[in-house]
Amino acid sequence: MLLNELISDKLEKIRKEKRIGVYTLCNKAAISYETYRSIRKNRNKDIYIRTLLILLRTLDVTPAEFFSDPMFTSEELDIDFK
Repeated sequence: MLLNELISDKLEKIRKEKRIGVYTLCNKAAISYETYRSIRKNRNKDIYIRTLLILLRTLDVTPAEFFSDPMFTSEELDIDFK
């Protein structure tokens, strides 16, 4: 699995668990819908740390909680340096 796909999947899972709509999340995080959509649809391989941290804060999830997923340390994780 690619890193951006893993981040996207985790964000969507958390968003759905917390029952927050996409537009509500974008509004609360003060990021554009297009920015979140590009993350969600894996159109952008590079996700800014600042954007990720804003989304995590908005979702009330710490970076430690988010990155505690064993997939982040898996040998199968492809960072895609291309």
